[in-house]
Amino acid sequence: MFWNCRGVASKAFYMYYKHYTNNYKPSVLIIVKTRCGPGKLENSFKKLGFDAMVASDNTGYAEAIVIAWKTKEINVQVSVKDRQFIHVKVYMEHGKDWWCTTLYASPHNSSKNLVWEELKKLADDMEEPWLIMGDFNNIAKRSEKKGGLTASMTICQRMKNRMDDCKVTDMETHGPKFTWRGPIFHGSQRIYEKLDRGLSNDDWNFQFPEAYIKVLLRVDFSDHILNKPYGDHFLTQKWPFRFESAWILNETYNSMLQEAWQEEQSILVNLENVTRGIDKWKLETIRVACEGYKSRFKWSLLIF
Repeated sequence: MFWNCRGVASKAFYMYYKHYTNNYKPSVLIIVKTRCGPGKLENSFKKLGFDAMVASDNTGYAEAIVIAWKTKEINVQVSVKDRQFIHVKVYMEHGKDWWCTTLYASPHNSSKNLVWEELKKLADDMEEPWLIMGDFNNIAKRSEKKGGLTASMTICQRMKNRMDDCKVTDMETHGPKFTWRGPIFHGSQRIYEKLDRGLSNDDWNFQFPEAYIKVLLRVDFSDHILNKPYGDHFLTQKWPFRFESAWILNETYNSMLQEAWQEEQSILVNLENVTRGIDKWKLETIRVACEGYKSRFKWSLLIF
């Protein structure tokens, strides 16, 4: 979860995030614009189940980046810490390792140019799955802005060119169209823009073909997005093995066990072989039973 938040030290933050934790159960929390020292956040993170964290190299906290994660679910190794981004290697128990760069790009063009130069350097050496996630303080299409002056095509094209230079594409996004809204000055029209997004290279897209970014509903002091690498399919623990007494009624069950159990192998290896043999046998048995049922069903229709 990437959270662009200006009230991390408040009680409201803890209340809102506890609600999101119960609903989405994120393994990694990324917060930018903390407006407070990372040390003040450590206790809050621990209460929410995050037992490791890293912060960007910032002299102030207005634009600081903090990454917190649950070591029981995921491991993160820091590679580069900068004022505007943190580049880490992500190790997942159920998948291939990949790189993640989380950033808060400065609204000032000179600083924004610098961060894209650093991203280009990372892209030139990147040979593994790579995700960039954060607040880019830019839009890539005119349709990503509502209200105020018409979006500049020059600015949009510059964002697209930078994405092409880094060999990344915009991830599919679900939820509200805009991730940021500006204040209302003297009764003028409010401005909405899509500033927060996820960008990924081809290797990352191949590894997580069902991934998408979910824009969560905005609260008063923050906007945030959720990255779902496996789409709506959650990784679950394997169900414990359970014996079904109905299996022994099938005449092929005993022969399957004899083929799976090898006397020259250890007990642990044989137990694994039997488990795999039973899984395969169940699928084949169910398929044969279904084909027999369909055949009988066809004949019953013909007779009728």
